[in-house]
Amino acid sequence: MAENRSVPTEKMSEFGVLSINNPQFATYLIVSSLLILKMCGLTLLTIFQRYKNKVFISEEDMKMRPGATVETHPDVERVRRAFQNDLENIPAFLFIALAYLFIQVPDWVVHFLFYLFLIARTMHSIVYAIYVVPQPARAICFVLGLTVIGYLSFHVLIYGFVTGYLSKRV
Repeated sequence: MAENRSVPTEKMSEFGVLSINNPQFATYLIVSSLLILKMCGLTLLTIFQRYKNKVFISEEDMKMRPGATVETHPDVERVRRAFQNDLENIPAFLFIALAYLFIQVPDWVVHFLFYLFLIARTMHSIVYAIYVVPQPARAICFVLGLTVIGYLSFHVLIYGFVTGYLSKRV
């Protein structure tokens, strides 16, 4: 029989929120790692596009590829914009998702929201930088990821307010 790795919230203090024995924290570690690796992949894709299109950002970089120029190219800029969008969204997710672990919610909620964000951001990068799909594909992916961040933030805000302020006055 398979071992159930789900830890009830009343036993969470026994393991600690930031313990690998907490399946919510394990999901956070997995999703965070995959998001960071995805960003590294976009960095490598930017380098690939620069070499493929022989466009670099500085004179010294041109020496590595004969016939290269210092300019921009639409393919390079598209990947850079996808990476910039990640820089605007993923750090916010990493912070608020970590805070969300301290709220007592069922494991499935954390797993669903964190993996949904991962899928949304991955699909955003794919339809923006790898296999360009016309709008609204990119917008849907962006809004889905932003909705997850918004939900997590709102939930943490309400939980913090109710637990930190209202419970002390009763």
